[in-house]
Amino acid sequence: MSRLRIAAVVVLGLATLAAGPALGQPLFADYAILGQQRTALRAGVRVGSGAVGTVTGTLVLGNQVQVNGTVAADIVRLGPGASASRFFCRFVILSRGGGVVGGPVVGGGTLPACRAFTLPLVDPTLLAPVAVVPGTTDLRVPALFGSAPMPAATYRDVVVGRGALLQLAGGSYAARSIRVAPTGRLVCVDSCRIGVLERVVLGPRAELGAGTPLRANQVRVDVAASSGQRAFRAGARAATAATIFAPSGTVVLGARGTYRGAFVGRTVTVGPKATAREDSAL
Repeated sequence: MSRLRIAAVVVLGLATLAAGPALGQPLFADYAILGQQRTALRAGVRVGSGAVGTVTGTLVLGNQVQVNGTVAADIVRLGPGASASRFFCRFVILSRGGGVVGGPVVGGGTLPACRAFTLPLVDPTLLAPVAVVPGTTDLRVPALFGSAPMPAATYRDVVVGRGALLQLAGGSYAARSIRVAPTGRLVCVDSCRIGVLERVVLGPRAELGAGTPLRANQVRVDVAASSGQRAFRAGARAATAATIFAPSGTVVLGARGTYRGAFVGRTVTVGPKATAREDSAL
C-alpha cells in the first residue's frame, strides 16, 4: 500500500471516529441533568461535563449558561449568551426576541442548528420510580456532633443537625425522609444506595454523597416522591457527590452550589451560578 493510500485511510478513520457515537444523541447514563417534563438552568450555571436534557418538553438555558456537553429536548429556549457543544432538538427559541431556529439572524447572532434525534429521547422503562419501604425508627444526629459509620439499615426520618456529620458505612439504606441542616454533612464512606420515600432536603452549605476518595458514581439516592411532590431540594451553596434519581418528583439545586453526579426528576431546576458535572451511577 502506498504512503498516499495509508494517509487516506488514516484520515478516513479519524473522520469516522469524529462522526461516531460521541457525536450521537446522549445515552441515559450520559446525562448530568435530565427532566421528564421541564428542565431549567438559571443565569450563570456551568455544566462542566455531561448532557442536559428534557424528555418530553422544554429545556431552558438562562443568561450566560454554559454547557460543555450536549443538550437535548423537543424545544430549547436560550437566554442571551447561553451555549452548548451540540443541540439535539426540534426548535431553538431565544428567550428574548422570539427567534426560531432556521429563521433570520436574531439578537445579533445566528441561532444554533438542531440535530435530529430518535424518539423516545430516553427509554421510559429507565424512568420508572424505585419502590422504597422505610423503617419505623428515626435517626438523628444533634448539631455539631459526628457519628461513627452506620451499617446498612432502614429508618423513618433521618435528621442531621447544623454542622453535624452522619457517616454511612456502605450498602443499602431506606428512609421516609432525609433532612440535613445548614453546614451538616451526610457522607457514604463506601459505596451505598439510599432509598427515600418522600423527600430529601439539604440546607444552605449542606453536603451529601461520597466521601474522599470515592467518586460520586458510587452513591445513588432514589426518591420515590409521587407526581408534583418536591423530591429533592438543595439550598444555596450546597454540595452533592451522588446520583439523585427522582423521576416523578421535582428536583431543585440551589444557587452557587456544587453538584457532581447525575440529577433526574420530573422537573429539574438549577439555581443561578451553580456548577454541575456528570459522574453518573445510572
